[in-house]
Parts: sequence; structure tokens; C-alpha cells
Amino acid sequence: MSFLRTVYYYYSLRKNLNCSRKKILELREKKFRKILKYAYRKIPFYKDFYGSYGIKENMLKEIPINELPMINKNLIIDDFNKFFKDNQITKSKVENFLKNNPNPTSLLFNKYHVIHSSGTTGMVGYYLYSEREWDFIKAISTRMFSNFTLKRKKYAFIGAVDGHYAAISLFLSPLNQPEKFFYKDYMVMDINKPIKTYLKKLNDFQPDNLTGYPFGIRSLAQFQNEGLLNIHPEVIVCGGEPLLKNVKQFLKEIWKDAEIVDSYATSESLAMGVSREDLKGMYIYDDAVYIEIKEDRTILTNLYNYTQPIIRYELTDILKKSKNNERKWPFTKIEQVIGRNELIPFFINENGEKDFIHSIVIAEFFVKGVTKFQFVQKNQSFFVFKIVVSQKEYSDKIVEEVRNKLTDILEKKKMKNVNFDVKIVEDIKPDEKTGKYKLILIE
Repeated sequence: MSFLRTVYYYYSLRKNLNCSRKKILELREKKFRKILKYAYRKIPFYKDFYGSYGIKENMLKEIPINELPMINKNLIIDDFNKFFKDNQITKSKVENFLKNNPNPTSLLFNKYHVIHSSGTTGMVGYYLYSEREWDFIKAISTRMFSNFTLKRKKYAFIGAVDGHYAAISLFLSPLNQPEKFFYKDYMVMDINKPIKTYLKKLNDFQPDNLTGYPFGIRSLAQFQNEGLLNIHPEVIVCGGEPLLKNVKQFLKEIWKDAEIVDSYATSESLAMGVSREDLKGMYIYDDAVYIEIKEDRTILTNLYNYTQPIIRYELTDILKKSKNNERKWPFTKIEQVIGRNELIPFFINENGEKDFIHSIVIAEFFVKGVTKFQFVQKNQSFFVFKIVVSQKEYSDKIVEEVRNKLTDILEKKKMKNVNFDVKIVEDIKPDEKTGKYKLILIE
């Protein structure tokens, strides 16, 4: 059923590409009113939340979207158990599931995909998707390819792989499904291991499609430039962090015949938008999300997730609308996603070589009981990991688990020589000058 449903979504979504802009906006509005009505009736949080603002059910048919109150990660964390129709879903059960089931393909209660993320806020969030919603995500993800076919290909991925992170979860989702047929073969590279250890295997593998974080793919391009790597991917899909113009240009110089794709996704919605060379810009999927672009933030409404409805949610991403009115698709066109960059700390490893710990690995750090954290690099052989804990009576145990997790990260990177301290703090405040929280500091 899952595969047939994905095929159905695929053909339905393809039709939207040929609609008029007016038709897409009408479709977006229809989907918005539907999920808004559902959330008010079925999700305990929204009825209470909207009621506190004097918003009643009979107003939902016409109330302008910008008159609805916004939500944020703090609200979701504080009232997590009230965001679901399924009352067996609780924060405690989700945390225990993540702790005991690190395999990205495992499902909560054998029915929900769980994505955990701190993003650039340093605060851990959990986002759930039903298998139906996951099939929708798989179908819309085919928009990443300008010439999508059913031809079997070899796929390689580089990124964080040892947990329920968005990118690896989506990459591995065809496994144990009929669509695995289209994976002629696949290769997974853990970005938290020295990239050099994968070069020979990657040369032997010769992927048709290369997917991963731009920084990791750029590192592979550098090895190709130095003659240590010799692969010729047809498509390179970047996601998880901004694809900067200079990085995109470098990738194109190294792999001239490859199509470079920039996939825009968040944990709150794995289907947000895409930029391809033939599109000449990035398009937001207006048939999957309702995006309100503000000067200093972006407000997201997920139109397809009924498991955990997210309506008018504040993102720290800053989108810049395109000045070019020429559109290939009838969707909102933007120039770029800004405001998501994080510093990447470099250390000297056991072999005396300079290597990095990717910011995504730090952003996706998870230990039960840690509600907020910050990575502070002091020098090339030492860092401090600040944490805020939810249960002080278990602080010693939490610190021990954090130390073990950080030690594992360093061992994978051959950085056992790098020292660190774990420091419990009452709170981690934003930067005094900018007012923005920094996940990674390099002093």
C-alpha cells in the first residue's frame, strides 16, 4: 500500500506543476483551512491556544492567516503531549524510543517516523510523521531531479548517520520497501568519521547520485581536485545547510557534467523547496507548505502533517524573494535561504592532521534529559560542552551519557587526543549584540 500511495502522490503532485499560480494559491488556501479545522477539533493544544486568544471554531473559515497567533519550538516542547490526536504519543515515550532505537529506519510504535533536531537553536525538538505523510514526502522529493526516471542507480550519502536525522532517514526510507528496487546499490558515509577512509570505497563504488551536506560534498570535491578521488556523479543533491554560491561554483568546476541541486528542508517539514540549474532559482512547495516571508523570520505552516500539525511556526531561516518574475513553476520563487550558517570547529587529530566536526553532528546531538546545549571551542585540542538539564537529580547520569556520546564522536573522528569539559548551566542565553543564539562558539 505504501508504494502505491507514493505513486499516487507522485502523479498528483506532478499535475500541480502545470497549474496556474492562481490555482496553486487556491489549493494552498484550501489545504490550510482543512488542517486548521482539523487541528482545532482534534489537537488539544490548538483548541486551548486559540481559545485563549478568543478564536472560536466558527471563525476559522475566514480568519486571515496573519491574525492567528504564532507558535515556536518552546511551545511545542512545553506542551508536547497536547500536539497529537494519538494520546499514546508522549514526550517521554519519544525520548525513550530515540535512546533505544538509533537506527533511522525504525518506527515509533511501528507506525511513526521520528525526526529529532536542535537546529541552530540548541534546543531539542521532536517531529513525527505517519507513514502516509512519509509517502507524500518521498513523492514530492522526486522534484529534486529535473529528469526523474525509474532507472536503477547507485546512490551515495554523506552526513550524520547514527540517529533519526532528517537527511539519512529520508535517504534510507526505500529500504525494506518495493522502491528499494530503484537502488541498484547504495553507500553511506558518516561525516563524523575521517572522510579519507571512504575514498577508496567511493572510487570503487562510482555513484550515479551523490547526496549530503554541502560541506561534506565540498570536502569530497577537494579530494577529487587533488587526484585522490575519481568519481563522476550525474546528480549532486545538497541539503541540511545552505549551499553557498562559492561552494556551488567549486562543485561545478570539479564535476562539470553533474547537475547541482539544493534541497530546502527542515525537521518541521521535510518538504520545503528546491533549487535546480534548470529552474534558475529556488521554489517553495506551495502545495505542501504555507510560507509567510518576513524581514527577520519565516513563518511555516505544514499543510500535509496531520500527525503533529504545525501551524504558523516561527523559523529562524530568512528567505529572500526573487526579483525575477519569470517562473517555470507556479510556486513562490526565492533567491536564497540565509541565516542558517553555523561555524564548523576544526581540531588537530591523533595523526597531527587538521579535521572538522560538522555543525550538523553537533546540532543533532541527543541525550535524554538535555534540553539545551552549546559547543564552545577553546583551541585546537579542547572544547567545553554546556548543557541545560531537565532533571537535576539525575544530572550526574546525564553528564556521564553526554561524555560517552561526545567520546564516541571524537573516537570516530580519530580525535581521542581532543579534550573536553561538560558543564551544567542554568541557561544558555543569546548573543548580547545580535540577540541570536549561537550553537557553536569558537573562542
